[in-house]
Amino acid sequence: MSILDRILGQIAPGAAVARAKNRLALQVINARYEAATGGNRAAPGRVVRTDADAAAVRRDNLAFIGRDLVRNSAFAARIPQVIANNVIGDGIIPKVRAKQKRAKAGLLAAIEAHFDTTAIDADGRNNLYGLQRLAMNTIVESGEVLIRRRRRFATDGLPLAFQIQVLEPDYLCTSHDVTLESGNVVKYGIEYDAIGRRVAYWLYGEHPGTAGQWLRSTVQNLRRVPASEILHIYRVDRPGQSRGVSWFAPVAMMLQDFADYVDAQIMRQKIAAIFAAFRTSPEDSDAAADTAARFERMVPGRIENLLPGEDIKFAQPPGVEGLDETTRLTLRGVAAGVGITYESLTGDLSQVNFASGRMGRMEMDRNVSAWQWLMLIPQMMQPIGAWALEAYQVSNGVVLPDDVGLDWVPPHRVLVDPTREIPALIDKIRGGLASWSGTVRELGFDPERLIEEISEDVAAFDDRSLIFDSDARKTSGAGQAQASAAKTYNKPDGGQNAQ
Repeated sequence: MSILDRILGQIAPGAAVARAKNRLALQVINARYEAATGGNRAAPGRVVRTDADAAAVRRDNLAFIGRDLVRNSAFAARIPQVIANNVIGDGIIPKVRAKQKRAKAGLLAAIEAHFDTTAIDADGRNNLYGLQRLAMNTIVESGEVLIRRRRRFATDGLPLAFQIQVLEPDYLCTSHDVTLESGNVVKYGIEYDAIGRRVAYWLYGEHPGTAGQWLRSTVQNLRRVPASEILHIYRVDRPGQSRGVSWFAPVAMMLQDFADYVDAQIMRQKIAAIFAAFRTSPEDSDAAADTAARFERMVPGRIENLLPGEDIKFAQPPGVEGLDETTRLTLRGVAAGVGITYESLTGDLSQVNFASGRMGRMEMDRNVSAWQWLMLIPQMMQPIGAWALEAYQVSNGVVLPDDVGLDWVPPHRVLVDPTREIPALIDKIRGGLASWSGTVRELGFDPERLIEEISEDVAAFDDRSLIFDSDARKTSGAGQAQASAAKTYNKPDGGQNAQ
């Protein structure tokens, strides 16, 4: 409720109720996400001319529904896990870009000390990569996430004088839609200037779902936070979209219907598992009451003599058919709706081979790459990198050259069949169709770090006169000694030793 609604509720309750009913009716008319309306399933057939935000006017309901599904549905809980595992993995790691080795080494040490530890987390629970995963899970469930920068003092003892806090979109005061004296406009809790730039976010001081917080959810409890301190991360599906929509929107009703269907089938299975018998006896039989206990428990191999007029009839429970086919069809639709494969959602690999599994994985990899490079890296990681560079310069009293920066390397891509895929990658490099560095990045590794590790390994092997088949300088792919390596090998200091 807005402040006007609260005031009106005190002065004229009837008018307040009418105002609320009209607003709700307008929302239902404009809402285009069936999962949020709870109305007739024919609703998608209606044609309305709404922009992205009007179509998602009840996006908060979608977020609540998404969270409830994750809490109570096994397959719904699997969706953010699969997406986070592929988009984040062990983390989208930073790579320092600098020409001067000294500047690069100093910045890298500070970055690793801050990002690889819980020093980066305002709550002190996760390192940067755990916060990436937390943000990604929130985006899938709620459609969006807020990242707030918390500036710190040098005396706080942090490697870099800032921390970040991951906030659910519930912190946005979406009812705070006003025009300020400055001319700025606030819509859905986001303040825009005259040319449409985001200049601030209006946030509650604490989560509005906290016990008793609804009593304090007033304008007096709002905080105006400059946009420079907030990252608002969401997938942009339509032009002009100011906020995100839960990724469960197209599949929420399907998941709920599937859960109801499975419950009904399980009940049928329970009924089918009950082996019931019904005894009939003459109405006037005095012996019937004395022998009632005989049939309360059936024992295998038991032979029972029936009294005159008694009869036994066994129940015929209903059969259970079509569960597998319906399950596969439904879960394939759910997987397609959120952009992942059926196999990754269910773990069911019974109907795939290498070719079909790889083709499905290739399509999912394209989605994962888009979520990384078109959403998470530009909206979250690059701004956090800029915050880190700013904090490093302030803490050390230096001005970094223009060539110094941070790049980001996504997690390595898991190969479906390394014995087939790795030779194909090698052939691409040998044939000039791909560079070694580009192929390494495609696999999710940092070429520079890989070169450093290989150089250290080679130097250690040469220092101890060790030769392995993996060293192409010494052995061929067939494991035979190279001609140039039969006589000498180069030491790290430039000298040579005889073999």
